[in-house]
Amino acid sequence: MELGHETGPSCDDLLIADALGRLLGPLAKGLLFDTPPGALLQHGLAGRVAVTGATGPLYLADLLERGPRALIAGCRSVDELARVLQTLPEPGSGEPFYYGPALGRLPLTRAECRVLRTYLTEDTLEAAAARAGIKKKTAANRIALIKEKLGVKTHGQLLRAYFSGPEA
Repeated sequence: MELGHETGPSCDDLLIADALGRLLGPLAKGLLFDTPPGALLQHGLAGRVAVTGATGPLYLADLLERGPRALIAGCRSVDELARVLQTLPEPGSGEPFYYGPALGRLPLTRAECRVLRTYLTEDTLEAAAARAGIKKKTAANRIALIKEKLGVKTHGQLLRAYFSGPEA
């Protein structure tokens, strides 16, 4: 059974979607949950209400760039999420609604963000380079520069910086 955006919340984990649908009732209609973190990158967000526990400015900026109706990030409880959902403006009321940590000035350019997102969503550097339309050596150089800008050394630290922000 697939929970679609017309009948209830949607996420890659149907058990979580069902539980949140039961907890939030009618407020859950049309929600798209980021489970596991990063799953929202695989969905069309245009006109949708996206909910994520991630708080990394780079990831949240990537999600906002995908044109959701609303992006709700970092809620710590179902009660908080319900309060936020009750304040959502009507669809088509202009700029996307955003609830979450302040994004501030991003440390990477848009092009660097695209390379990073591609790298983190592909299985290998070769696949990321091919998808970005660049050579593997160019991709490796760009990732090294991104790591330097973010002050990280390992792939794990890079993931944490992307999804959770600096010093997380």
